[in-house]
Amino acid sequence: MRSLAASRDLEQEVADLYANEAAGLVRYAAPLAADRDAARDAVQEAFFRYFLCRSAGQVIASAKAWLFRVVRNYLLDQKKAASRNNTHLESYRHLAAPPPTAGMADLLDGLSRVGLSPREIECLRLRMEDLRYDEIAAVMGLESGTVGALLNRAHSKIRKALNADAGRAFAGNLTGEKRYAS
Repeated sequence: MRSLAASRDLEQEVADLYANEAAGLVRYAAPLAADRDAARDAVQEAFFRYFLCRSAGQVIASAKAWLFRVVRNYLLDQKKAASRNNTHLESYRHLAAPPPTAGMADLLDGLSRVGLSPREIECLRLRMEDLRYDEIAAVMGLESGTVGALLNRAHSKIRKALNADAGRAFAGNLTGEKRYAS
């Protein structure tokens, strides 16, 4: 049985971790989840599981990476369970274009147009949440070198697309073509 002081310490640990990581976890989960509420549910579930594991005495080396991995696996499990239930296809329409935050929607749309694979996009999104390569590897179940290769490939594709856009704009200026912002 845990002492009262140890219980308070654990509660404070979880509260501090929640204050520092919950917003990033929800940002990460939103595009993977059916809706914003499902993303929040996944984050709550991750913190609940973290509390249970720590209460049982489990030592977690990187709490941040552990939480991201639990959120990812939880949402993947939810999608698998939904597909086994043979729910009508109409209920999946929102999965194709989840309602991420305004800036994130533009970013993800741009990344997919650049030709980034889903794994490259996920690596970038985790990196944007300040996870280190080894933490991203732990979340996605990859080797750190694979994470580095995926991020390098993604950056190359983005640079190539930016250079192509700059070249088109430059060529348009040479030909007198007017470009208007829409």
